[in-house]
Amino acid sequence: MLDFIERRFEKEIRRMVVAEPEKAVTEAFPENLKPELAKVLGESGIDRLYAHQREAFEAISEGRDTLLVTRTASGKTLSFMLPILNAYAEDPFSVLLLYPTKALSRDQEGTLGKLMGRICQGNPWGTFDGDTPREERQRISGTADFAITNPDMLHNGILPNHQRRWRNFLSRLRYIVVDEVHTYRGAFGSHVANVFRRLLRVCELHGAQPTFICCSATSGSPSEHARALTGRDFQVVDRDGSPRPQRTTVFINPPMAKSHGDTLYRKGPASITIPIIREAAKRGIRCICFCRARQEVERLHRAVLDRHPDLAKRVKPYRGGLLPAERRKLERDLFDGNINVIISTNALELGIDIGDLDLCLLSGHPGTLAGFWQQSGRVGRSERDATVVYVAKDSPIDQYIVHHPEFVHETPVEKAWLNADNPYILLQHLPCAAHENPLSREETRFSGPPFEEALELLGADGTLKPFGPHFRFALRDYPSRGVNLRGMTDHNIEIYCGTEVIGELDPIGARGTLYKDAIYQHLGRRYMSMDLDLEKKLCRVEAVDVDYYTEAVWESRVEIEEVDEELRQNGHLLQFGMIHTNRQPKLYKKIRERSLENIGYGPITLDPFEYDTTGFAIRIGPDWEGPIREKDARWTGIAVYGLAYLLKRIAPVFCMGDPGDLETDVSLTPEAETWRAALFLYDSIEGGVGFAEKVFEQAPRVWDLCLDILDECECHQGCPACVPTMPPGVQEDSVDILVESNAAVACTRSLLHHLRHGELVMPEIATTNTPLESAVEPEPEDAERIKLRKRLQRANTILKRQREREH
Repeated sequence: MLDFIERRFEKEIRRMVVAEPEKAVTEAFPENLKPELAKVLGESGIDRLYAHQREAFEAISEGRDTLLVTRTASGKTLSFMLPILNAYAEDPFSVLLLYPTKALSRDQEGTLGKLMGRICQGNPWGTFDGDTPREERQRISGTADFAITNPDMLHNGILPNHQRRWRNFLSRLRYIVVDEVHTYRGAFGSHVANVFRRLLRVCELHGAQPTFICCSATSGSPSEHARALTGRDFQVVDRDGSPRPQRTTVFINPPMAKSHGDTLYRKGPASITIPIIREAAKRGIRCICFCRARQEVERLHRAVLDRHPDLAKRVKPYRGGLLPAERRKLERDLFDGNINVIISTNALELGIDIGDLDLCLLSGHPGTLAGFWQQSGRVGRSERDATVVYVAKDSPIDQYIVHHPEFVHETPVEKAWLNADNPYILLQHLPCAAHENPLSREETRFSGPPFEEALELLGADGTLKPFGPHFRFALRDYPSRGVNLRGMTDHNIEIYCGTEVIGELDPIGARGTLYKDAIYQHLGRRYMSMDLDLEKKLCRVEAVDVDYYTEAVWESRVEIEEVDEELRQNGHLLQFGMIHTNRQPKLYKKIRERSLENIGYGPITLDPFEYDTTGFAIRIGPDWEGPIREKDARWTGIAVYGLAYLLKRIAPVFCMGDPGDLETDVSLTPEAETWRAALFLYDSIEGGVGFAEKVFEQAPRVWDLCLDILDECECHQGCPACVPTMPPGVQEDSVDILVESNAAVACTRSLLHHLRHGELVMPEIATTNTPLESAVEPEPEDAERIKLRKRLQRANTILKRQREREH
């Protein structure tokens, strides 16, 4: 396949990086390994362990909290299951295995079942999640020794019922296995850290002191992150002994094309990925293509099948929002080889076993370097040479990476960050903990000023009531039911077509996706939203055949309510604190599928979504703004909007967040009896979790990267890869020309230079006047064609009359 890519995209390839293969480093089986386990391994063709598997076996067997940090497909499952089963064969106990998603937990059920089926008598394991039938749930909680679940079910299903159904299991709990620990970051990680605090409290109540076993892909400071998540110190096993095949990473930048006048634009990544996917499907090469968004997956899938319907059975889309049965069928078909190309969001980024893949396409930067390596690690899992193709989008961070591949290969992976003592999150979990077992002022799992203040606050508002020396939960509701670990709501909107549920979406996403007349794409088909009822939690859609999709246009009102910290940089004021946000989708655009032209608008009449979060405001200093306004008052607005565009797209790199975790906005704020524009960057999650704070702390590095992107962009007038063009305007008496300007780039660069270095660099604005082409006069219509049209019209009239008489 690499030969096709080199030949077809020779001019677009910017760099090819070849990682040489590495041989395995192995060691003999441990002396205390049970003979029956050694026999099972031998029957599977395993006669020695990788070096990290042997080291993990010894650490776990000695009862130490262990953190395994190795590459994807390095045998991490065997690393922790072998010592667990070795101890279990001697004296049975219970084990809790936590995976971040239902799909991954279901996949591991099959993997672990094969291994345990030869060692354990009966059926002592099972998967406990939202799709588990009631009878199976009762069996797992009553008789199972190995429970495979996810943090959501631990929070909602196990901990609230620890006294009734899970007492026996938790009293014998010896190991807690936490896979893909690097994914527990931001708001999700902060929630899960509190769930683990609650779990350890309950285990102590039942007399258990379990050991943690955590597995992670490569990330910055993994031991520090694991400690923040669990409160434990870990022995880190990071000497990866697994083999690695040759891996070729190809960096491709789609070509530039000319639009009206001298304006250049870069083609989208689909111009590269579509021909590669089609060729891979025809050759039978097993391939995965990662896209950023759900609807991007659906649009790419439709484009691949356009005029190639024969590929429909071999190319499928995979994303969040699919029903469980649909997801599992796609995973099974891909593993069995019925599908050889899958187009997916990061839902397949984690270690789900989907068979051996040879080609990975990345349609744009995943958002973090950890995500880049996780997605590219989906190929080359069976010691076969692998190819990774990174296709850049026309956005600042994508263009920076495609021109600096060393940024990916030499920059340390970001630190996964969380804050278990986040006040907004802590206040949600303390009532849950008190419901499970009354809280005392001397808690070992919860401590410090945040806990003390939260306890007083919950006592004052009546959520907690004194119960001897403790505090018990005093309200009637079920506290864990209102806490969503992954977002701001604890329910989804069900999407109906007729009487069939075809998907689901969270209420916030539904506001911008399922408004009336929106086009919803699902498994290659298009549906129109007919009625969205947020109170009833349902949306009715109907199948349609249209050649466009829709995008919502949001409006925001942002203001900083409390300032926690201030920072001055060369006369500019940065204020970090609590921010109130009012966001509302106001209208939607209809965009034609192939040409991407805007073909219409429509209103969205939904209530605004208001929430409080954390972030910072940048107030432009007079030392820069004064001289700039004297030259042209419009330049300050152009610079602020340009900086907002850059920040939105590069900020996630500095905090290991996803692009959707942060928002930017320019909003008027009161200042000294007047109103002035300020640039805001804030967490998109209610209460805030610290993403914007991390960017605030690294402001000088952020300005440096912004300047690098502006200086190295190939354009002259501005473009989506740096800052979109914002011309000063077209004069009314000059309607016969197009005016293009570099004002966006020049003004934004001037502001960044002053922020970073305190230098006043006056923008040098250059304009290009492009005459419009004269109108083309149509040729006169052929006289014979006019006669033919009249005859056809007469014939059609006669036929209509005839049909009316007969019917």
